Amino acid sequence: MKEWRENSVMKNRWPAAYKIIDELEQAGFEAFVVGGAVRDFIRNAPVNDVDITTNATPDEVKKIFTHTIDVGIEHGTVLVVLDEPIEVTTYRSESTYSDFRRPDGVKFVHTLTEDLQRRDFTINAMALTKEDELVDYFGGRQAIEAGIIQAVGNPQLRFSEDALRMLRAVRFSAQLNFTLDSETFNAIRSLHALIGHVSIERVKVELEKIWLSEFPYKGMKLFVDSGLSSIFPGDWERNLQSWVNFSSFNLKANGWAFFVLIQSIEENDINELLNHYKCSNDEKKQVKNVIQAVHNLLNGAWTVDELFQYSDEVLRVAYHYGKSILSNCIALPLEEFLLQKRAIPINSKKDIVVNGNDFMQWANKKRGPWIKEVLDILTSMIVNGQIKNDRHDIKEWFSREYLH
Repeated sequence: MKEWRENSVMKNRWPAAYKIIDELEQAGFEAFVVGGAVRDFIRNAPVNDVDITTNATPDEVKKIFTHTIDVGIEHGTVLVVLDEPIEVTTYRSESTYSDFRRPDGVKFVHTLTEDLQRRDFTINAMALTKEDELVDYFGGRQAIEAGIIQAVGNPQLRFSEDALRMLRAVRFSAQLNFTLDSETFNAIRSLHALIGHVSIERVKVELEKIWLSEFPYKGMKLFVDSGLSSIFPGDWERNLQSWVNFSSFNLKANGWAFFVLIQSIEENDINELLNHYKCSNDEKKQVKNVIQAVHNLLNGAWTVDELFQYSDEVLRVAYHYGKSILSNCIALPLEEFLLQKRAIPINSKKDIVVNGNDFMQWANKKRGPWIKEVLDILTSMIVNGQIKNDRHDIKEWFSREYLH
């Protein structure tokens, strides 16, 4: 390894990682930045997380650094906290994977080569010294330059070890706009049924990353063509072409809304489908709002009450889905609908100058369902300009309609 240089680029770019590697080396160990950070550095792309690998054991790492957290010590990982927290993992190899997801055991090894050869794809199996020297035993840089996702070594073995890697290959293709290496793709087709051993929560995360990527259709096509989609509920293949028009609008729940919209299922089955994929209550609420807004739009326009009901975000998503997938007979451009919405006197029921306590006092009645009924009628009247959001006007209206 070359001697330390005063103007090391990594020292300026990832100072915390540089310090950790430097201290490990001063203690007599090897250490490198590995994984996605190296891949994105080679691609000149923004780097989010920096991970380090070393031949020091977790106990040896903990003796060197004063502030560490045992985040995955059974797998050789310690979180070292300097200016920022960074995962430091001991060189390791993994034994058999009887559940096709997690190794039955982890063994610490002595060389970087042994550690890198257990990784999933060549683009993720590179290392970087603190002097920015690339260690690339498996052709990761060449794969990046060629735009190819290629398994490290034998793809059949890599995917048999961890079946989620098959879906990760699809996801990386969508995120990076890379092509799947033919041998890697054929291995996925051959072993696609193994994805059924992976928890649906992990599958959900990968699907959402595909939908949030710049090339979601590419990912969905590979998802279908590889056979992976056949293991999961939903009519993925028949509706594949619809994903050409898809945009997530940077919200993962919109992927589920789109997915549900292109299914031929009854409304009662929507919840069951979303429950299978472990969607949260907030995600289900977003899906429900988008779907309702799309269906309301099918008549050609949203009413003022409907514009009031939905957020600008839901309206934008629903307009795009409705126009590009379900109907081209929408009367107005989106901006016209949004102008109509901005002209509504209130943004929510909270903006109304009276509340249920006022109704109870004026009517001398106890609280009950009747309050919500009155408030709903009043809200619609204000929204449609039939009454001003004025306390005096509202009291007069209430007295005329409800006090006899």
